[in-house]
Amino acid sequence: MKELDKNIKRKYSISDYNPNWVNQFNFIKRFISSVFGIKAIQIEHVGSTSIPGMKAKPLIDVLVVVEKMEDFMKEKKEMTAANYEWDKDVIAPNSLLFFKMGINAEKLENIHVFEKDAPHIQRFLAKRDYLRAFPDKAKKYSDLKEKIAQKYPEDYETYRKAKEPFLAQIEPEAYKWWKSRKIT
Repeated sequence: MKELDKNIKRKYSISDYNPNWVNQFNFIKRFISSVFGIKAIQIEHVGSTSIPGMKAKPLIDVLVVVEKMEDFMKEKKEMTAANYEWDKDVIAPNSLLFFKMGINAEKLENIHVFEKDAPHIQRFLAKRDYLRAFPDKAKKYSDLKEKIAQKYPEDYETYRKAKEPFLAQIEPEAYKWWKSRKIT
């Protein structure tokens, strides 16, 4: 296990949308399926790379939903053998994060593992689906990320914090829209 310091000042980059991100996700999904087997009841591409046209850090975020959180010793061993590191309770309590780093210490992948019915699952999916459904909101978010990245190219912590007001604004809209969609 490696402690992941989300607040460390590190260099990052924002890229134009790359249609190959879908292929990368599909490759990762097959691998995750082979590792977790039937324990993975849902595997989803989330985050900015899952939104067509969105500028993003070239980092593939994957949501893995499991029936019940456990120690996942076998899975941790297999993931570690495939060059993933892991940490627990990074995003939320009772969660697991696998991550893969590149040769220049940039993150390449985040695999978020949550127990079914965890609030973060809805958070990931509602935002993703909302931004996919409303390209004008996705463009605003994309433009904001690019502007912040130009201003703070080597300060990921400030970049993350500068996005928070926009996300706080659209998150309630996304939840409301997502829930109304699920009911109908």
